[in-house]
Amino acid sequence: MKTKRELTILQMNDTHGYLNAHQELFRMGDRCLHRVVGGYAKLSGLFKQVRAERGRDAVLALDNGDTLHGTFPAVYSRGEALIEPLKQLALDAWTMHWDIVYGPDRLQELAGQLDHPLLALNGYHAESDRPAFQPSTVIER
Repeated sequence: MKTKRELTILQMNDTHGYLNAHQELFRMGDRCLHRVVGGYAKLSGLFKQVRAERGRDAVLALDNGDTLHGTFPAVYSRGEALIEPLKQLALDAWTMHWDIVYGPDRLQELAGQLDHPLLALNGYHAESDRPAFQPSTVIER
């Protein structure tokens, strides 16, 4: 008989290159609320805490895109400023959204610097019509 196991999924998206925590506006019905949110140090701490509590093998961490652009450091470095902070998160996989904004060659270059795969089912090399990225992955622990 198989033992029941729990899986915790950590998912992030739309970080838009915000390396540091920042003020964000939230609309709550007819009023507005400002809160300090985000920042990769905070994300990294949270991810480490959850892995320590649940066990590394019981946690899946995913980035669902809109990651490499949006703030001055991200745009000025054409995504490079995010590489080391993303590595610190120890992600399992990444899907893109606007992350292709610097062009397909740059996206390939940036993805190649990460320790996790960029998954994309609908991205192809123009000259060969071959998939540009791994379409899926299986993670076993």
